[in-house]
Amino acid sequence: MEQQVGVTFPRDFKEITEAYGSGAFSSFLFLINPFEEYEGYDYLSDITRITDADAELSKQTFFTQSPYPNKSGLFPLAATDNGDTIYFKPSQDIDCYDLYLYDSRRGNNEVYNMTLADFIGEWASGQLKSKILEAPDNTDFQQ
Repeated sequence: MEQQVGVTFPRDFKEITEAYGSGAFSSFLFLINPFEEYEGYDYLSDITRITDADAELSKQTFFTQSPYPNKSGLFPLAATDNGDTIYFKPSQDIDCYDLYLYDSRRGNNEVYNMTLADFIGEWASGQLKSKILEAPDNTDFQQ
């Protein structure tokens, strides 16, 4: 799938999706899983829908960084039930990268210098300092 979208995914993102598959952390935070294979799911269609919407939002100065498909543009890794999206820059090191959290309702954004695994861990434990995401009510993972 990486070749099809032209993106090398972060190593920990691959490990998380391999360990947990598709589902939601605390019934709220969903990984956009490019490795999922089940009837009726089309990752390329899903990611195209998201990135097309991002392209429209970027025209309205919603993004402080360029979104994909720009060469160093932000690429979506995860989303919340509220429609917030977590991005990374494919041009960064796959082991050490920044995450970009965009609030779909108000256009706010936050940047975290941590991997997705660290982000999920800090968020699930209530240690993540965010004005966009509240700490979860539970720490379950549901498929």
